[in-house]
Amino acid sequence: MRKQFIRMLLSTLFVALLGGVIGAQNKPYRVTDRQVQLTLNSIEARTDIFRRELDKALDASKLDGTERENMIMSYVTDFENATDSLKQRFDSKKSVSSDVSTVLNAAGNIERFIKTNRLNYRARSYWNNVAAELDKLQRYYGLTGSWRTTIVGNSYQVPYRVSDSQVSNLLTSIETDTDIYKRSLNRALDRSTLDGTKSEESVLKYVGDFELSTDQLKQKFDSKSSVASDVQEVLNKAYFIDGFMKDYRLTNAAQRNWTSLKSKLDRLATYYSVAWNWTNPTVDINPYTASDQAVRSTLANIESRTDVFRRELARALDASVLNNSRSEEAVNAYVNDFEGATDRLKKNFESRVSTSADVQEVLNRAYYIDGFMRDYQLRQNAERDWRLIRADLEKLRGYYNVSFDWENRQYVPMSRFDAMLTGTYRLNTALSDNVSVVVDNAIKNYPVGQQNRYERNLERRLSSPAMIALEKRDKMVSLASSGSPQITFDADGITRNENLPNGRVVKLTANTSYNGVSLNYEGDRMNDFYVNFIPLDNNRLRVVRRVYLEDKNETVAVSSVYDKINDIAQWSTVTNSGNTAGNSYEDFVVPNNTALIAVLNDKIATETSKDGDVFTLTVTSPSQFNGTIISGRVADAERSGRVTGRANLSLEFDTIRLRNGKTYRFAGLVEEVKMTNGDTVSVNNEGTVRDGSQTTKTVTRAGIGAAIGAIIGAIASGGKGAAIGAAIGAGAGAGTVVLQGRDDINLEPGTEFKLTATAPVNTALNR
Repeated sequence: MRKQFIRMLLSTLFVALLGGVIGAQNKPYRVTDRQVQLTLNSIEARTDIFRRELDKALDASKLDGTERENMIMSYVTDFENATDSLKQRFDSKKSVSSDVSTVLNAAGNIERFIKTNRLNYRARSYWNNVAAELDKLQRYYGLTGSWRTTIVGNSYQVPYRVSDSQVSNLLTSIETDTDIYKRSLNRALDRSTLDGTKSEESVLKYVGDFELSTDQLKQKFDSKSSVASDVQEVLNKAYFIDGFMKDYRLTNAAQRNWTSLKSKLDRLATYYSVAWNWTNPTVDINPYTASDQAVRSTLANIESRTDVFRRELARALDASVLNNSRSEEAVNAYVNDFEGATDRLKKNFESRVSTSADVQEVLNRAYYIDGFMRDYQLRQNAERDWRLIRADLEKLRGYYNVSFDWENRQYVPMSRFDAMLTGTYRLNTALSDNVSVVVDNAIKNYPVGQQNRYERNLERRLSSPAMIALEKRDKMVSLASSGSPQITFDADGITRNENLPNGRVVKLTANTSYNGVSLNYEGDRMNDFYVNFIPLDNNRLRVVRRVYLEDKNETVAVSSVYDKINDIAQWSTVTNSGNTAGNSYEDFVVPNNTALIAVLNDKIATETSKDGDVFTLTVTSPSQFNGTIISGRVADAERSGRVTGRANLSLEFDTIRLRNGKTYRFAGLVEEVKMTNGDTVSVNNEGTVRDGSQTTKTVTRAGIGAAIGAIIGAIASGGKGAAIGAAIGAGAGAGTVVLQGRDDINLEPGTEFKLTATAPVNTALNR
């Protein structure tokens, strides 16, 4: 019995051990779970940063608004979806090497696009950060090959009958001939009766679709993943252009160039063994998968139900608080746009030229109506009628195989209200409040000896930038001014809390409605800030800012009016027009909350220093910033007097120069100042006197969140030179350090400053 028990026990242990070995062998990666988890998290975070930088780079490039821009953004979306899928499968212990192959192959499209299109350094740099993590992931899962140039983890059967170089040369020649044809087509259209007509719009759209399909074929060929169906798609798009060229006899040059291009497309079809006939195509070129009758019936349903919905919507609005409001105007405009898009789709469908892009346009217009119906709970009849339309739109989306998510759109076109708010603006001083008068009235009740400082702090927060650029796309708002670089935030109405080091909890709410965009920061009275962007008639914008007064339970508000000078947000024009124009300073480089120790190089004294005197500090710690130079200015030097009984010395930081000679913006909080004799000077980063005695107590406060700070920086001029916004925000002492003492303050060279850098949260030393 005992021997039998021992045998059973050993057998059980063996099975358990064997199961563990088998489990370990089935593990698809060669490292610990923790290492894979960290790498996936890093890829996710760095991809978010790359997407933002890529978007900025595209806006500033010749690719802005082109099909190539749409292409790369779709590549990024595919990559994000693949990494999300991998992460989910990893978390559930189901990931395999093929999941990683999918991620790497999606990344390969981005890599090849970046190599063949000239983007700025920052976008390429951030992509390199993502790529380094992908290399690590590839090693973990034991995949071979270079994902940057070839398909990883999948076998690839060459679909063409000739050499790679022959296909590559032909694709390049097709691209060149397309450019030549486009130029001759544009000249021919300008000289014809088609100029400015719907027919002209149609053929230019056909050419755009054709270029996109050829670009996609070339990208897939370069990545060793092209197939015959990709060539079929190119020929399908070319078919519509060919029909147009047959129907309308344009100039000889245009006809000749199209004939030349067609001959090369015939050769491409031969290479990929695609049967093709320009007169009677042997393939179904319909872009939808359902029968003609099913599509026609769905379009008729959408049309009739939209008429019913419009009537019910009008009744619901008349009975609501939205009657005669801007919101009512906006939703009626959305319905008009939606009806126009469905009419165009129906017309193209009956003409046998409808495309998935037509359906995409209908869905894009419906998106805004859907958002309105979610935001405002109207009568049940209106809500029911819209749900019926949405169900038909879902059918239509499936027929045309269009990807669309009603809840989470990566990109949405600009609505009429968005277009009303979007643009480049110049300050209209005649229609705006006089900030000096407002500030003078606000500081009358402060002690005379402190009025200069209060005046300076209020003007810093309330002075209006000369120019503003603003772009709104649904909930996403981008903003820049002549005093601050571009920033982007979500105006989604969600209140976000932030715990400050001083123990306070502050709240930031950014919201958008059909009456404007508003931002509200509250919870830290000295920094509370409210702003509202309100579109006006006559292409104008009103910006209202409201802040609290120091040490008083009162607010002061300033209204500024801007004239729209361009319908698009011209970022470079605006950011280069302010007081930063002409310098070589770049954005922040020292990460937020970095602790620094620096030594003063120049003497500063309330007895001799004047406002505006420049001083420098040499950083000694941490090591990566050792030897860098921080520059600043004396903002206010007040000797001890009868009124206040103490000396005050206000300092402001401007820049930091790295060892490589590059200069960046710098702002920070002074935690402690230790003089050469060992005495500690009282520091107050809030800009107000807290301690009447000469003491070594340090009174510091934490800067407000970098997100709200950056936003405030984009709407306040920072005219006094403070790095408001990207520094510590709207507070009275934004960018200012006040040193206090009963006697004159004398800081000799060698005085040690302990600083905490303040900057946007995504700042990193990677330059």
